[in-house]
Amino acid sequence: MKNNRYNQIGYNRQVRLEWLDFTASLMASGQSTQNIKVALESYLHDKLSVGSTAIRGGRGKTISILLSIWVTVPKHLIGLQDEALSLLKRLSASEHLALHWGMTMTAYPFFSIVAETAGRMLNLQGTVATILLKNRMRELYGQRETVIRSTRYVLSSIKDWDILKETNERGVYHLATHRTIKDYQLQEWMIKALLICEGKTLAPLNVLTRSPKLFPFLFEEPFLPGHHPGLACFRQGLDEEMVSMK
Repeated sequence: MKNNRYNQIGYNRQVRLEWLDFTASLMASGQSTQNIKVALESYLHDKLSVGSTAIRGGRGKTISILLSIWVTVPKHLIGLQDEALSLLKRLSASEHLALHWGMTMTAYPFFSIVAETAGRMLNLQGTVATILLKNRMRELYGQRETVIRSTRYVLSSIKDWDILKETNERGVYHLATHRTIKDYQLQEWMIKALLICEGKTLAPLNVLTRSPKLFPFLFEEPFLPGHHPGLACFRQGLDEEMVSMK
């Protein structure tokens, strides 16, 4: 693990796609943080912890995650958030998943590591086995029950987003389908999100576009540097295209 932030887990509830859509739409409409909190409390009132008034119950924890992803982001993610909200207003609903994915993996490094591990498994064997995924996360984060629970919550979320589907073997999943990212601005935004997530300022373009962290997505070929004004691209050596944020 890279630093204390990467050692933190935090992702302690399953998050449904429609809840992310609802939160992002409120933020994009210019609502205040307090108004968004109130709206989420009302929206989730009959969906989570029904009848409970506990501040740190399941509903409260879920709201905290939703706010961390789309609303109360740290300073280093504000630029990425602003671009995401602008894209949210322009892109089709089917393209919003990429924005949710990028915002989640930058807000929660644990989510990105689970995604990367699952992506590597899919590349190697075409499936993700829950037991192997949990074992790998225990190797990285230690033998804590929190690690197992949070890995399960990340996996449950990814399944809910129709990214993974269970095979005939219980607890073993395959990729439902790739989402092709065609929009140039969305491509650029995803590259920026990945660079930020990995704490890098520069990386080979082909490594970024094929990162296992982005396993649900394919970049439409060819990825044309000239169409991405927010990225600086240059050639290193004979044939390696490098990219960095301007």
